[in-house]
Amino acid sequence: MADSRLHDQPETAGAAGDDSTTDTPQQMVYRRAPKITPFLVTGGFFGVVIAFFWVAIQGTSEGYTQSQSLGFLAALFGVVGVTLGALVWLLLDRRSKRHMETVYARLTTDPKAADVALTKVDYREWSQLQQRQRVNEERRAQQLEAKAAAKAHKRNKRK
Repeated sequence: MADSRLHDQPETAGAAGDDSTTDTPQQMVYRRAPKITPFLVTGGFFGVVIAFFWVAIQGTSEGYTQSQSLGFLAALFGVVGVTLGALVWLLLDRRSKRHMETVYARLTTDPKAADVALTKVDYREWSQLQQRQRVNEERRAQQLEAKAAAKAHKRNKRK
């Protein structure tokens, strides 16, 4: 449930201890995204296990020892397993994006009354991230307006 982008943004001055926004609900995007590491590790592990069985069933090739064959096939099947794990993760991640929903969060002292429980730190970080995203969207809109105005001014100047 945690979004890694929460920790990528530097904290704004005074926002860390500011709890004045906790009384009003904050609009937040809720998405349960899968973590990629377990998928990659599991895929690689299954690739190596399949290599063990492959060498045990098929035997060795001419001129190669069993450990050489096992090492080569373990590396090959491990890469294939990691790739398949990444593809499964990608499909699940895309699916989780389709099931995103916007929720309104508010700090409460009664966890039984809440639909989802977050710590104060998680709530504050999530709230700050959403506020920074809104500010960035407004800034982009202002930049686009300024560019359009500059273009219009340039066209009027030519005439």
